[in-house]
Amino acid sequence: MQYVLCSMLEMMSSNSIKSKANGLGARRVRTRARLIKAAWEAIGEKGFHRATLDEIASRAGLTKGAIYDNFATKDELFLAVVITWTTERNQRFAWPQSMAGTLKQRLRQLAKAIIADAPEARLEAPMRAEFLLYALTHEEMRERLAEAWPLRVAKMREHLHKFVREDELSLPLDKFIVLLEALVPGLMYIRSQLPDMVSDKTIIAIFESLAGQSSAVVEQARQKSRRLKMTP
Repeated sequence: MQYVLCSMLEMMSSNSIKSKANGLGARRVRTRARLIKAAWEAIGEKGFHRATLDEIASRAGLTKGAIYDNFATKDELFLAVVITWTTERNQRFAWPQSMAGTLKQRLRQLAKAIIADAPEARLEAPMRAEFLLYALTHEEMRERLAEAWPLRVAKMREHLHKFVREDELSLPLDKFIVLLEALVPGLMYIRSQLPDMVSDKTIIAIFESLAGQSSAVVEQARQKSRRLKMTP
């Protein structure tokens, strides 16, 4: 949820990546995995432009020729790194799964899931920054991300519908998704610089505030409706 650009890239590229991987032998799959891991480490430490293919190959214990045997360009290797990282993150994030409790209580559960993922998110911050810079400086990537936005919204709606009813929110669900996509990366960025300012309690309080008065208004309306139904 936190990293809309990368998550959209993972969704729009996963099918082609999977089909390509399915056509590779086991040895080549292992080689690609070693190169992706080495590139992830090098780019995370030095950035995309400063990390050289020679260094990546050396970290992987392979030759630069092995990189070109598996990836046409450095850009393709970088995108494979991003897709691998975002796939792992999407699989580990623990979305709330229940409608039990008030909206405020359920949003608190979402906040706790974000807090639980924060240590990993902190480690991944350099890669997120590198991909954002890459997207901002490559028009083709920005176009691909724009085309994939509806897919991202659909996926987010799927997750949110498991613990939020749309009529509970003070915003339409699609606008609420935009709010989340802007809010969470911002919180994680400030937390990485000023952890005391964005404490666990602060994150929980912010997410509880998203319930606003809407949940109370909705509950009052439901109680009124129930009373009317009981009136002879």
